[in-house]
Amino acid sequence: MENANPVSTPCVTCLKLSKDGEGKLVNSTMFRSLVGNLMYLAATRLDIIFSVSLVSRFMKKPYSNHWEAAKRILRYVKGTVDYGIFYEANIPINLVGYTDSNLAGCVDDCKITSGYVFNLGSGVFSWSSKKQPIVALSTTEA
Repeated sequence: MENANPVSTPCVTCLKLSKDGEGKLVNSTMFRSLVGNLMYLAATRLDIIFSVSLVSRFMKKPYSNHWEAAKRILRYVKGTVDYGIFYEANIPINLVGYTDSNLAGCVDDCKITSGYVFNLGSGVFSWSSKKQPIVALSTTEA
């Protein structure tokens, strides 16, 4: 991945991965290792949380399209190494929150993935991206 070209987003827009992947099966040990390292990195890089949680759903039986999606995250990280959370000392403190969810976002079970992020002042202090445990009929119900 040293010579890989960086990309501007961690995953392709509207990416829909399925447990019945496309292409050949890949080495599950290598895939698990890569996803585990990405999970460790996601603790400080909230910009990759959604993408990492998406590819982590396929660790049992990864296909080549799952592997490509995980490698794209690495290509994104390569181009954004200097990104990080910076907390400034002398600025007004405003609490700002964002939330979003996708209705029937998972191709396999139609469950919603929802997430939130909260900023206080100049930096993020809380974030989450989670696949909901039940199938909701609307985003309001989720």
